[in-house]
Parts: sequence; structure tokens; C-alpha cells
Amino acid sequence: MSNQPSPPPGERLDAADAAQLAAALTPEQPTPARAEALKSRILAAARETRAAEPARVAATFGFKFVAAAERVWETRGLGVEMCTLHEDEHSRAILIRLKPGGVLPAHKHQMNEESLMLEGDAWIGDERYLTAGDYHFVPAGVMHPDLRSPAGCVVYVRGERHYRPRITPTLVQRLVRSFLGRD
Repeated sequence: MSNQPSPPPGERLDAADAAQLAAALTPEQPTPARAEALKSRILAAARETRAAEPARVAATFGFKFVAAAERVWETRGLGVEMCTLHEDEHSRAILIRLKPGGVLPAHKHQMNEESLMLEGDAWIGDERYLTAGDYHFVPAGVMHPDLRSPAGCVVYVRGERHYRPRITPTLVQRLVRSFLGRD
């Protein structure tokens, strides 16, 4: 239940307008500064979780934790391992580990995926070289070139299945204010 009052009937977004607005939205690649901020938040949250006091643990009931020492790695090819951190009907989060010389073959994406290189370095095809901290986004339906790591790497990958943004009047107002430069 929302704490915000409902907009007057004339200001409500109808389904057709909401669908048109949703179709106009496109993912954006974050700036290097934004990617670094995301990495910092993820690492800070990981450090904070490890340092949790017993009194705070009760507040995490229902959470899922995968300790580094308890990760289950599955071999997915020569020099390629995968650890599923979370998966449900809406999304998944995995770690991919390439051993030195490992290659994840080219594949077509079934969902939108974003990745963050946590350790090491790798090549995407012959065009793009990634190092620790680098981010990339691949939309569903796109062919992803092979991922090769001469020295080895660990990549965090998160994907959304059939993601559709929830369009609300508040979101539309924020988008309009942003486009008009009135943040």
C-alpha cells in the first residue's frame, strides 16, 4: 500500500500511454564513475555483511547468503566454471570464473544481462578488453562474442527475465522533471 495520495483522475497515466513510455525507455551504459560507485557499494555491502554482529543477524531473516568458502562451482567448459548465487523466474545472479586460457564460447542472450569484472581481465571477442571494475550490458536477443581470459578472471553477471518497468505517475513526473532539467 502506497503512502502517497492518488493523482486526480485527469492526471493518471492510461495503459496505452504507459506502454508507449515503456517502449521509449532504453538501457544506458553507466559512466566509468557510476560503474566504480556500483562496485564500491557491492564491495562495501559484502564487507558489512561479513562483519555483522549477532544482534543484527536476526534482522536478516529470509535473506540468502552465499559465503565465499561455501560457493559451489560447476564446470561449464574447458577452463570455465559457474556459481549460481540466485535464480528464480524473474532473474538470476551468477559468478563466472575463467581459469587462465579459459574461453566462454559465443552465445545468444536470452535476457538482459549486466556484468561487472571483479578480478582479472578478459577479452570480449577481439574488440573489447575488460579489467577489474569494468561493467558491460548486453540486451536480450544479442549475440555475445566469446569471452577469453589469458590470465583468468571472475565476473559477476545479473540478468532479468522479461523485465518491464512499472510505470507509475510518480515515475512519469520524475522522468518529465529530469528531461526538463528540474531535478
